Amino acid sequence: MNLPNSLTLFRIALVPVFLSIILQSPEENSQARLHAFFIFGIAAFTDALDGFLARKFNQQTELGAFLDPLADKMLVLSGFLGILLTTQAVYKLPIWVQVTVLFRELVIVLGFLTLQLFSKKITFIPNHLGKLTTFSQMALILFCIFNWPGSIEAAYLVAALTIASGIVYTSRELRKFT
Repeated sequence: MNLPNSLTLFRIALVPVFLSIILQSPEENSQARLHAFFIFGIAAFTDALDGFLARKFNQQTELGAFLDPLADKMLVLSGFLGILLTTQAVYKLPIWVQVTVLFRELVIVLGFLTLQLFSKKITFIPNHLGKLTTFSQMALILFCIFNWPGSIEAAYLVAALTIASGIVYTSRELRKFT
């Protein structure tokens, strides 16, 4: 097990820690919100770090290619779920933004599984728009946890990026059927 894969597994392990902190803490406990912010921030940072290390030291593996997007999806979905269900966040996201993110992730996962049925080896190749979308989704979650007043406005940008990247991924993968 190399360091990038270990960081990815660490990110996956932080998901339930983050959720338990943000969901079980009373509204007036700003310390818990601060802990949730730092746990999510550390997990988001490992997303950039594991990819950088894997490329820099030529430690890209099939396991990492599978686990990294899985870890990203788990983290993003747990963040949006945590924001939806917590009483701590002052800036609640519009429900349609959360549904948009969830729908995109489900389409990508279901598309991946469908392609697995038709092919022996599927490689998930992220693009710059997808990476920007994931980054913006993670940043928005941090903004909401931090109770940043611009969270609602930022949600519209995140929704637009989520839709655009979902269209790009879907159209790219559908071409594999032709």
